[in-house]
Amino acid sequence: MKTLRLHYPLSRLCRVLQVSRSGYYAWQHRRPSKRAQENARLEVAIQAAHVRTRQTYGPERLQAE
Repeated sequence: MKTLRLHYPLSRLCRVLQVSRSGYYAWQHRRPSKRAQENARLEVAIQAAHVRTRQTYGPERLQAE
């Protein structure tokens, strides 16, 4: 929605997506959930392991590590 807001009014985007404007603003200002924080931490760890293994390990070997 952020990129589309440059071209369309927020009220129209919310109507098309069937989201209230107040719900959109509440979602926008909400802190990341514990699951989202854990996923971000895992993503950094996986990327570091991928670089550390010179990008030769696949998903199975990275998971084992």
